[in-house]
Amino acid sequence: MAKKSVESLVSEFNRQVGRRAWTSIRGLHDSVLINTLIAKGVDVSAVYDGAEISFARKIALSKDKKQIIFA
Repeated sequence: MAKKSVESLVSEFNRQVGRRAWTSIRGLHDSVLINTLIAKGVDVSAVYDGAEISFARKIALSKDKKQIIFA
């Protein structure tokens, strides 16, 4: 995921919104997704509190592409 653009990571996140099924592989995927956004300098605090990731709503990037906002 490190090679993906921030925009493609946001699209990947949005594909997960509303999915209820959970497996350990999905948990790993979600963790890597959030950690990759953080590593790219994106503020993910709208959906991640350091312990849990919320996939309740679709997201977008702020104009400066440094923060997750709700779409």
